[in-house]
Amino acid sequence: MGKIKVLTPDIFNKISAGEVVENPAAVVKELVENSIDAGAMRIVVETVDGGMKSITVTDNGCGMEADDIDVCFLKHATSKILSAEEIFGVTTLGFRGEALASIAAVAEVKLTTRHASSDMAICAVAKQGVVVSKQFVSANVGTTIEVKDLFYNTPARKKFLKSPAREGTEITKYMTKLALVNPYLELTYIADGQTVFQTKGKGLEETIFTIYGPDCLSNCLPINTEFKNARLRGYIGNPEFTKANSTYQTISVNGRPIVDKNIQAAILQAYRPYLMTRRYPFYVLDLDIITEDVDVNVHPKKTEVRFANNQKVFTIFYVSVKEALQKYSHQRADEIMGQQGQQVADTKVTHIQDNYLANFDAYQSAVKMNPDQAKDVIEIELLTEAEEKRLRELAVKEDMRTGRSVQAMLQRLSAVDQNLEDGGRMQVDIYADVRHDPEFDENDEGMLPEPLPPEPPKDEYDDLYAQTRILGVAFNTYLILELEEKIILVDQHAAHERILYNKFLEGKFDTMQPVLIPYTFTVKPEEADFIMENLKNVLKAGVEIQPFGLNSFRIVAVSTHFVDTKMEKFVDYLLESVDEYKLDSKKLFVEKLAKKACKAAIKAGQKLNEFEIKYIIKEIHDGKIVQCPHGRPVTVVMTKSQIEKMFKRIV
Repeated sequence: MGKIKVLTPDIFNKISAGEVVENPAAVVKELVENSIDAGAMRIVVETVDGGMKSITVTDNGCGMEADDIDVCFLKHATSKILSAEEIFGVTTLGFRGEALASIAAVAEVKLTTRHASSDMAICAVAKQGVVVSKQFVSANVGTTIEVKDLFYNTPARKKFLKSPAREGTEITKYMTKLALVNPYLELTYIADGQTVFQTKGKGLEETIFTIYGPDCLSNCLPINTEFKNARLRGYIGNPEFTKANSTYQTISVNGRPIVDKNIQAAILQAYRPYLMTRRYPFYVLDLDIITEDVDVNVHPKKTEVRFANNQKVFTIFYVSVKEALQKYSHQRADEIMGQQGQQVADTKVTHIQDNYLANFDAYQSAVKMNPDQAKDVIEIELLTEAEEKRLRELAVKEDMRTGRSVQAMLQRLSAVDQNLEDGGRMQVDIYADVRHDPEFDENDEGMLPEPLPPEPPKDEYDDLYAQTRILGVAFNTYLILELEEKIILVDQHAAHERILYNKFLEGKFDTMQPVLIPYTFTVKPEEADFIMENLKNVLKAGVEIQPFGLNSFRIVAVSTHFVDTKMEKFVDYLLESVDEYKLDSKKLFVEKLAKKACKAAIKAGQKLNEFEIKYIIKEIHDGKIVQCPHGRPVTVVMTKSQIEKMFKRIV
């Protein structure tokens, strides 16, 4: 007799329930999603002992018909899809038909439901996944599901649950995200008889106010951006409103709460110039995208999705968040310097062109060109074969003149080839690398810039300076200024650090300089694979690495920005990103640039003369400076009314 047996339903249901029902929070998630799919606009969730003793979910959805009661607890029984083709266009939160069967396999379930077409409700009790009793009862239209004694029949699973308080915290986290993702849903959450929160379903602003309070809402910036076949909406926290952990972050796709490292990385990169170390941004963002571009059938938990174009999604979040933060920073700088700022809470939809998504870096270069530079711009799509050859010749000549390495030249020409193969219409300046690439600085000799410019500021800033009274300098570190009816404290080191950082980013070109003695290093096989995969990305960041034997490499050239960087520390920093596999070269470049700006800036305790103070005031005004590259504030403002309240002159 053979050894292979077919498992009975009570066994395989308990096994498969492990993927769907990990803890009480997973039970709440599955039941609430069913309520939303049933069209409910009002849901009440009640838990006892962190859901370990009981979980009750009541909704005003469409309810079930009598014939549905017997099959709803069967494995893979669902009303959401009817064919395999519908999986690729799922719009409901649930669709696998696993939730009720999995829950009923490891708990006692009591279901009370009334369909809109029925005069009476039906109450059914299921144990071990089988309906054991049914009766008619009186109830409102909708469904109530009560789950008791979770994992009572699987003690091995039950002992791995956390304490009731910890399990309750997990439920609260989920309910918070649920409310934020469904702002037009009336949601009541009750734990151990106490109402944790109750939303009224009046929109995202009301929900943020209910969940996080008025202080959070007053520090939020709106996001409302349209792209081709996609739209991003929601709120992000301003640069001053940061958190000590990442639990204040909510991302959803088509109303489905998800976890996506690519999206998180995009948002974090946009925030990076504004964040202090170990601080995290606040955001609640929903991406509305056509169903053909996203696959939700990845895992039974349904918190992971796959996108048809990850780079497009990355750009959508990065561009939207970055523009909102820049707009806010400009307004804050104008307010600090006594000017009327534009209204930040402008919810007008921003339309982003397709080429902005496809060629973001090229777009950034193009928008910075002045009319004199624009004459050298060529649309590659319109090039003839002779013009293309001429473009290559000019590019190579310029690369040779500026001392670019061979690898850098080949990479640049490869980018042109790729764009031609893709049929893209990309604007490229044939002198971009040596004149106006926004990421590099014109610095032929690799020397750091002078701390302050040799000539005085332009006369156009004299009026601003004339209005500003310099009251003094505290601790040789903080400038004390009076402007209109405000006292402004300026951290001279943080301000100058940001000034230099901006100057680096706005520089015109960068030269790769060969290393006199190449730095050689050996790594583990998996680290070697990571470096090989990212040679081009590291080159973009300003360091040229070449293979040098088995699992060995050598650094042969560096950007003039990094000539004083200790290569062993650079390698250590590089290998910190091994788990990310694809290295973010822009992130690497910007962070190194921030450190260089910090070293070059005037220091705390250094005395400044009148001209140097005037220069800093001008740059704060002109550069819209609010924070240093590490996220620390540059200015602290106290209004006259605030000071008078402190002295009890006004109440």
